[in-house]
Amino acid sequence: MTTIGWILVIIGALVNFLAKPVLNKISNNNDPEQKLLYIVKILGLCVVIVGAVIIFMVGGKING
Repeated sequence: MTTIGWILVIIGALVNFLAKPVLNKISNNNDPEQKLLYIVKILGLCVVIVGAVIIFMVGGKING
């Protein structure tokens, strides 16, 4: 169960970190649409929070 939590934390962090560069590549201009950027970042942070809650609930055990 902890593995799923860590995977969610890593995926959420990557989504949050790479949101702006990926949206810059997709859009024609240098500044991505702010509303879409904020939505993607909020979803990434929600995934991180869910992963952290899962890790907290199992007590942070490696093989739990």
